[in-house]
Amino acid sequence: MIMIEIFGVTVAWETLGFVAAFVASEVIGTSKLKENSLAALVKGLIDNLKPTRREDEKVASIRKKLESVANELKSLGK
Repeated sequence: MIMIEIFGVTVAWETLGFVAAFVASEVIGTSKLKENSLAALVKGLIDNLKPTRREDEKVASIRKKLESVANELKSLGK
């Protein structure tokens, strides 16, 4: 493990990388930079595609059909 000494304190390079990544994430999280992040871009793309998706409507349609079949089977069993 490679170590570096800063102000008399010996620290691993991995520790410095972790601290730098943490500070960068905090700075991005509290600034307008997070609006330009890759996650924001992906979320925006998903939100834009959402109106064209029909899976939720298909699931609701199938659920209604299954409920009607279940009710019909219950009525036949009586």
